Parts: sequence; C-alpha cells; structure tokens
Amino acid sequence: MITTLRAPARERILTTARTLFYARGIHATGVDLIVTEAGIAKASLYHHFPSKEQLVAAYLADLRQQFEAALDREVDERGVDVAIPFDLLEQALANGEFFGCPFTNALTEMPTSALIIEEVRSYRMRVLDFFRLATGDDALLAQDLLLVYDGVFISCRLDPDRSTVGGARELARRIVRITGGMPADVGA
Repeated sequence: MITTLRAPARERILTTARTLFYARGIHATGVDLIVTEAGIAKASLYHHFPSKEQLVAAYLADLRQQFEAALDREVDERGVDVAIPFDLLEQALANGEFFGCPFTNALTEMPTSALIIEEVRSYRMRVLDFFRLATGDDALLAQDLLLVYDGVFISCRLDPDRSTVGGARELARRIVRITGGMPADVGA
C-alpha cells in the first residue's frame, strides 16, 4: 500500500491519489486502484469525493496549498527572490521521479472540466502574483517570467536535469536585470 492506515480516510485518499495521478496519469488511475491502495471502502471515497473530477480538483488544491506554503517559507527565509519558484522546481527534481507539472498534466487530461480549470488558474495566478511581487508589480515582466517557468517544466519533463532549471533560473534573473525589474544584486 502507498499510505499508512493510521491517517484519516480523506487524507489517505488524497495521498494515494496524489501519488497515482502524478505517476500514472488521471485517466490511467481508476477509483478501484485508489480504493485498494488507500485501504478504504469505495463508499468512503465517494463520501469524501462524490466524483473522480472532484477528487482530481481536491488533489490539485492540495498541491497548490503545499506549493504556496513552500513559497511562503522561502520568502520568509530569503526575502522575495525571482529564483524561488525555480528553486522549488529543482527540489522536486531532486526528490525523485518527475512527471512534469501536475497542473498542466491535469488540464491536458481534463481540458473541459470547470473544476480543473479553476484549480489550474488558481495555481498560475499564485505564481504570477509572486513574479509581480518579485518585479515591483511589473505585469508584463511577470508574464514573461511565467512563460520561462512554464517552459522549464516542459523541458524537465522531457529531460529531468537539474541544470535545465538552473539555466531557466539564470535566464529569469537576466530578464529581470535587463528590463530593470529589480536591482542587479537582488536574487543574484
């Protein structure tokens, strides 16, 4: 089993879904497998998540909240640094198997789901808001940085090499310095 049986059922379901959805894909992961791996009854799954779509949305919300907490911790420790989202991605690569951006993956598999679209938008807005903060509220520059960030996820999906993230991080810093979005010594 993927999770321990001591955790509450909802937590076990989400932990199991997170592992399976990310590694196998959403469509390739049936609810029966989640039920088996989480060690719960199917009725328990449907009690907490009336549909698979709602489970996927909860999985994405959970990931977004974890990302936001990590981003906030880094800002508290280091201050606002345009490199932080890239550093978090690099940590994800170092932690083991990498299957790309879970938000992009979910949107690719469920492109018409309003619940999934909303979670993906919420995540992207949080990243964009961070880049706006890191660039002195320069909306256009923040959008450019989001494109670099999106691109490095795709590159790392194809070739999960931490140096790719390092290159994207340095590109983001150069873009910011060239455009005057922040002083040259900030985040260097």
